[in-house]
Amino acid sequence: MNAAETQKTADFLKALGEFNRLSLVYELCRCESSQNAMCLCECCSVDASVVSRHLKVLAERDIVTFDKVGREKTYRLNRNEVATQLRELADLIENKDCKRGHHDV
Repeated sequence: MNAAETQKTADFLKALGEFNRLSLVYELCRCESSQNAMCLCECCSVDASVVSRHLKVLAERDIVTFDKVGREKTYRLNRNEVATQLRELADLIENKDCKRGHHDV
């Protein structure tokens, strides 16, 4: 894994590593359709502006995607991207051929 890939993974995990953002991801996992920030406020017990800021971070990392109609944005979990990134990390962790102490960073 090169430095750019390692940084991308670090940014991805950092975005998921905040309690409210991970709560939003969990909530979006349960949703079949896109949700606006107001609908997502209940899962985090915070106001819409805080949820919107967290959703912005998640969108910057491709964890969520959004559609904008007028002034309203609706968000959905980018399931394929999240699953792919987590699977790639899990595959690296499980790789028994990985040489200890050697990485491409």
